Amino acid sequence: MSYLPILLKLRDRPCLVVGGGMVAARKVDLLLKTGARVTVVSPRVTEGIERLAADCQLQLVRRPYGKGDLRDFYLAYAATGIAALDEQIAQDAESENVLLNVADRASLCDFLSPPLVQRGNLTITVSTNGKSRGFAQLMKKKLECLIGPEYGDLLDVVEAERLVAHGAKPGESPSDNAAEAVASLPPDETANNRLPKLHDGR
Repeated sequence: MSYLPILLKLRDRPCLVVGGGMVAARKVDLLLKTGARVTVVSPRVTEGIERLAADCQLQLVRRPYGKGDLRDFYLAYAATGIAALDEQIAQDAESENVLLNVADRASLCDFLSPPLVQRGNLTITVSTNGKSRGFAQLMKKKLECLIGPEYGDLLDVVEAERLVAHGAKPGESPSDNAAEAVASLPPDETANNRLPKLHDGR
């Protein structure tokens, strides 16, 4: 395993995106969903990034990347599509101790942003350790077919059980009972069938 699979808390942390195209726009959307404070550096940007800047959801610096731009940022994405520039950004990130992801250049990345399946608070990611993004996308599509939005609802039920449960045995966390109830149901049942059974305490 080349990478440690972790989830980072980015709320209110300063994050930088270098580049203004469609790839950069996807990184911006991802960061904004986490509550990060986002800055974009690029002479040209998509209409979507323009709108976000106009709505004060991010800071837009409309010029080419320059040395020193990474200073004081916690995490950064390079999505310029220019190999030499991406390599320069990677060198600068190492000097500034900034975590960096370079689009489609796994060898320059400190971390990867794998495809994800989001079902409410349930997040499932797929990684090939940078070997094949196409294969990771294929696996994502398979997971999307297998795991529908009802699983997000199921998680909400489990969380509700955790919050109200007071009958856990010594040494158990309040969530154990509800989580074990999910695991004990027959595997051929759908999540839609499981929800009413959990509500009924079965």
